[in-house]
Amino acid sequence: MVPLTIRQELKRQLAAREDRRDPITTPRVPPRAETLIGGGDFEHVGNEFFGILKRHGLSPDMAVLDVGCGQGRMARPLVGYLDNGSYHGFDISLEGIAWSQIHYADLPNFFFEHVPVYNKRYNRDGDIKGSDFVFPYEDNQFDMIFLTSVFTHMFKADVENYLSQIERVLKPGGKCLITWFLLNDVSQSAEKPFFDFAYDFDKVSKTTTPKNPEAALAFDEVFVRDLYDRCGLTIADIEYGTWAQPDSSFQLQDMVVAGKE
Repeated sequence: MVPLTIRQELKRQLAAREDRRDPITTPRVPPRAETLIGGGDFEHVGNEFFGILKRHGLSPDMAVLDVGCGQGRMARPLVGYLDNGSYHGFDISLEGIAWSQIHYADLPNFFFEHVPVYNKRYNRDGDIKGSDFVFPYEDNQFDMIFLTSVFTHMFKADVENYLSQIERVLKPGGKCLITWFLLNDVSQSAEKPFFDFAYDFDKVSKTTTPKNPEAALAFDEVFVRDLYDRCGLTIADIEYGTWAQPDSSFQLQDMVVAGKE
């Protein structure tokens, strides 16, 4: 486990106080102080993304893969919906996966797996580089794959490998929905973006902080479009988020919707 910073510990203490005052009783929603990764209201964010998945064609008979599933924030709304389908999720957080395995143990079509991929911010005990990791699934296994705020914490070589793995395990005709911070003329000229990617990390990405670049990484949109093409994925749409376009009707981050033909 990565040691908590002073700021994180203070935030945890405030959350613990809120838990005592107003305990969370919704099934499969962790106490505020035990929520490991991801900002915002756990239940609300999951419900909102569930609506996005359905808008992009999710149906109850699909096999879906949640890359970076954490404690099942995106899995929880799928309970009772994927009646004839299946959910698989993996994450580098051992604590998050352990929590999910306990709280979803009653569901025979929901599977959570820990993967020991190294990340300086989230998993310093990992012994596999993201650029070498092979997804533990068969070719053409999933109808839909989604990643929320995963590539925003990964380096170029890791992202390239993950996207090639996504293409491998995605069925022909399947869709992948992935959130990014995309660098383009609009986002780089925005006066007050939510995130200020002021520091070059490499030729195709920028970070908000050189001391801890994995805290937030943005990628050049031209590079991203080319990467999808190289991996055999066709971009159907890009929903630009409010991080750099405050008037957007979409989510905070940019979401690339693509398919495998």
